[in-house]
Amino acid sequence: MEKGYLVGGRYEILGTLGEGGMANVYLANDTLLNRKVAVKALRFDLQDDESVKRRFAREAKATSGLSNPNIVNVLDVGNDAGVQYIVIEYVDGPNLKKYIRTHYPIPYHEVVDIMKQICMAVSDAHEHGIIHRDLKPENILVDEAKKPIQVKVSDFGIALALSERSITRTNSLLGSVHYMSPEQIKGYSATVLSDIYALGIILFELITKHVPFTGDTAVTVALKHSKEDMPDLRKIDPDIPQPLENAVLKATAKDPEQRYQSVKEMCEDLNTCLMPERSDEPKFIPTPINNLEETRVMQPLDNTSEQAAPKKQAPKKISRKKKMIILLSLIPLVLILFLIAMVIKSNQETTVPDLYNLTMKQASVMLKSSNLQVGEISKENDDDVEAGHVIKSIPAKGLKLKNGADVNLVVSLGATYYKMPKLVGKQYEEVSDNLKKRGFNVKVKYKATNDYEAGTILDQSIPKGKRVVTKNKSLTLTLAKIKTVKPKVVKVRDLEGYNLKSIQDYASDAGLILDVSYEYSDSITDGILVRQDPAPGSTLNEGETLTVVMSKGKDPDKSTTNNSDSSDSSDSNSNSSNSSATSTVTKDITIPYDTSGDNNITIYISDANHNISTAYKTMTITQDTPVTLSFNLKDGQTGSYVVERDNKTVLGGSVK
Repeated sequence: MEKGYLVGGRYEILGTLGEGGMANVYLANDTLLNRKVAVKALRFDLQDDESVKRRFAREAKATSGLSNPNIVNVLDVGNDAGVQYIVIEYVDGPNLKKYIRTHYPIPYHEVVDIMKQICMAVSDAHEHGIIHRDLKPENILVDEAKKPIQVKVSDFGIALALSERSITRTNSLLGSVHYMSPEQIKGYSATVLSDIYALGIILFELITKHVPFTGDTAVTVALKHSKEDMPDLRKIDPDIPQPLENAVLKATAKDPEQRYQSVKEMCEDLNTCLMPERSDEPKFIPTPINNLEETRVMQPLDNTSEQAAPKKQAPKKISRKKKMIILLSLIPLVLILFLIAMVIKSNQETTVPDLYNLTMKQASVMLKSSNLQVGEISKENDDDVEAGHVIKSIPAKGLKLKNGADVNLVVSLGATYYKMPKLVGKQYEEVSDNLKKRGFNVKVKYKATNDYEAGTILDQSIPKGKRVVTKNKSLTLTLAKIKTVKPKVVKVRDLEGYNLKSIQDYASDAGLILDVSYEYSDSITDGILVRQDPAPGSTLNEGETLTVVMSKGKDPDKSTTNNSDSSDSSDSNSNSSNSSATSTVTKDITIPYDTSGDNNITIYISDANHNISTAYKTMTITQDTPVTLSFNLKDGQTGSYVVERDNKTVLGGSVK
């Protein structure tokens, strides 16, 4: 089913959770109730098997009546375009198989708590007449959000259908056969006692991380369940309490009559198995099933037959010499047979077991049980494997070796320690790649300052010289960033009656750039403000421009006097005024943005009102920025400008 597909017009597929031998499981959203659910749909290659379809539907409906906190609830059953599906509650967590791998070794009290929860779920199903038939860690989900953890048994809905599939379907049943009872393997129907056998295998795996019997095919594993004794738990874990080992042995007895006769009985036994008063309990030893089936030849009860039987002649005695000849002739034959047996045994092959994360003692026991032995031992650091535990075997797990062959082991020295260097004062970009490659989980925070270049490391959470394991180690670095100064806001003063010098002093104190122009005025004295922009009471940011227009006095061209002296005087005054008149000239420039450095810009200009040594305007740019420069120039005066970044000239020029 593709992502986004709406199953039954209600359940929107969000992704795939898993694929099994009988069904595929998808994460979906219940669009009606807006909650996550799991949709389990029969595989397409089984859709034509009517018996599987009937049992799938019948068992799903039967288990929908179960209500137990340790059973995954069946929420809905349906058929979508010929594909049968069931909707079950979604448990956000791993299955028990993955949980065992990631949390091994599991404390005994937690092992018992997990088993009690599983037993309560299976016992409830048995009381409703439902036998699971396919109990295994893959069908048990773990909700780690609960404290303590809660486990939920799933797949009741297809258990019966699964039991009818042939054991020769190796690809789909190799996982299930590890938990299958001897009587099921022999072809008998599954019973309550078959589920109890599977519970015993699950308990064995919780304690050891491994199933008791392994093999290349389902048939090989099945035969071991039927013929071989359970591996000695005390050789794998010498500290196991005897009552807990007894629970495994009693649940997995080959003879069903020697097992617990109900899951409730097993649960009650587990409830007390860690109590001190049971510490001296003797080991439970199941009677071998072969002894139970053995037929013995009994002696006759009366002597009449002996009396009626004719007396046999006494055998002739063999001479000492003949005995020696026979004995000597047998010795070569025995030696030949012994050599043949040794050659056959040496040519037999076995499989290297999975030794990852086992102690040396556990690995030695596992190899011995597989007819292999420990070879050379080398040691190296490993961040994931505890010191003294096996990192890997050489050859690797699953490879074939002759019986008695050596398996070399690589054993962990523990995590690699790294001496923390001094990072303060360095640029983050220079060290970040190296830190991440070493396994640090680097987190960055910033501190505004103008004392250091942006990106400089100001502080490190792990001090210099400390030895740490770097894998997934959290490291927080504090980096410098340029302090941004909020511009000062200036309320513009009413400058009416001010002369140019007073206005220049005010603009300088307020941090404003002054733009001055002149015009004739009949009403305002020469050199006094005519008008200002913006108006009084407005606000400007520091560095912005205040525009003022100053009076040049009366326009001489409007004079009506005909007195030549007055005319001469007027001409003289006019010339004097003209000599001090200024004109406004603008220059458009574009300041380039520097992608690799500082972009704080300072502009200097020289005109009638500004000196080239005093900053005309400062600004910070984030891209190529156009700016219009305004110059107030006297007749014949040349204006100039300089644009600097980091005390280096970026632009410069002159205007007339």
